[in-house]
Amino acid sequence: MYEGSREDETVTVRESTGTRTLREWPDSEKPREKLLSQGATKLSDVELLAILLRTGTRTKSMSRTAVDVARELMMAFDNSMALLSMRDALELSGVAGIGTVKGITLAAAFEIGRRLQNASSSTAPLLNNPEAAYKFIMRDFAGERREVFKVIALSTSGRVKRVKTMTEGTLSASLVDARAVFKFAILEDAASIIVVHNHPSGKLDPSKEDIQITKDLVYSGEFLDIPVHDHIIVGPTGYLSMKNAGHI
Repeated sequence: MYEGSREDETVTVRESTGTRTLREWPDSEKPREKLLSQGATKLSDVELLAILLRTGTRTKSMSRTAVDVARELMMAFDNSMALLSMRDALELSGVAGIGTVKGITLAAAFEIGRRLQNASSSTAPLLNNPEAAYKFIMRDFAGERREVFKVIALSTSGRVKRVKTMTEGTLSASLVDARAVFKFAILEDAASIIVVHNHPSGKLDPSKEDIQITKDLVYSGEFLDIPVHDHIIVGPTGYLSMKNAGHI
């Protein structure tokens, strides 16, 4: 019998109140039900992987849910979906709890993603000015009450390769780690980046922290040869370009 051929299995999760099976989780916590009710974009990388894995593992001494296995798989590759997606089926199959069938499933899913990315690369949005960047990203911040910082990875032609949320802060602040920003850019093979964050208050004037973060990122980008084209501050009714404001 192929590993993971059972659609559902009884596995336990330790909690302060004892144990419970995966099927006893609230629907809001189950990856499949969460995807159906909230959409795929609301799931974490671990939850998406868990759906592909379908089942967890069970031995005489320990049981793990698909979510547990997915979490451990991500940890094995520095919690980076980009690094994970570069592995072939054989290497994935060698990870504890994965096996041949799950390794093949993951490799196939990653290849589909690459083919879709290649197919859409010529039609990906071109962000060659602040207005284009704002129109592309503005919907991501609609109704957002927290301060969120995002990075847009661009190709050599200035087209969007990928967008990633780096931090989600409070109403007043959001910490930015330059190392994480450029690690993402390097993994995505970005030729340049645009960084974006919002001001939930609606005031677009950059703070001292905004200006310093911009300078730090620009400096790091010059050192790594990954230019920061702009830092866009998004508000409910408009935007401010740090480049146009003279801070880049």
